[in-house]
Amino acid sequence: MKIRTLITAVAAFLSLGLHAQGEQGQLSLIPRVGFSLTKLSNDYFEIGSSQMIEKVEQRLKPAVEAGVDLEYMATDFLGITVGAKYSLQGAKFKDFHVNANPESSTDMMRFVNFSRVSSDLHYLQVPLMLHIYVFKGISLDAGIQFGKLLSAKESFNYVIGDLDRKTNKVTQYYKYEGTGIVALEDGEDRYLKYSETATDSYKRSDISIPLGLSYESEDVILSLRYNMGLNNISKEVEKMRNNVISISIGYRIPLLGN
Repeated sequence: MKIRTLITAVAAFLSLGLHAQGEQGQLSLIPRVGFSLTKLSNDYFEIGSSQMIEKVEQRLKPAVEAGVDLEYMATDFLGITVGAKYSLQGAKFKDFHVNANPESSTDMMRFVNFSRVSSDLHYLQVPLMLHIYVFKGISLDAGIQFGKLLSAKESFNYVIGDLDRKTNKVTQYYKYEGTGIVALEDGEDRYLKYSETATDSYKRSDISIPLGLSYESEDVILSLRYNMGLNNISKEVEKMRNNVISISIGYRIPLLGN
């Protein structure tokens, strides 16, 4: 979305008449959909052997989430919600390459170029939130969120080749077939894709602290939220936690009360 269109949409939303949040005793159903930017707590990951270690930096990963909240107004200014939502999390990584035989004394060097490296973590999340309405339609939100990993997938694109350092030309390309690499035949695509299920590499539970701000107008609720991961989610890497910034839009459907 172009920035001008985004500003126009936000201005139009804010120009709507404020609608007071639910009154004490009201029970509401709030379906939500949202967009998020996710990353893992590590700034970079080390790939390679002791002879050659490549530090691979992360990028923010665009993702989506969708779910529903049930809100009860304990007072006119304090709401309590319990929710359930699907959330895609994980990380993307910058393109990088690895020299497979950096210590070789020959002129032939084997290399692997990696691109579109991604970790996709699919969660069922259950947030428990307090909403303190500091002004009509505006609330400060905080709570705790429990997550259950549904599945995980890791994927990347790659090129494997032998480079003649004298001529600076690639003499042979390869592909990976699970048990090793196999030379490509003439005419085969050298730009290859790889993906695998990685659920067993991650812990099944995810606990985080959500903090945010919500604005409500005409039963439409716009929420900005930051989820700070508390526990290590990886079985293989230390101190790997989920971090998520999300913006969502919901609609209040009163069930009980005024």
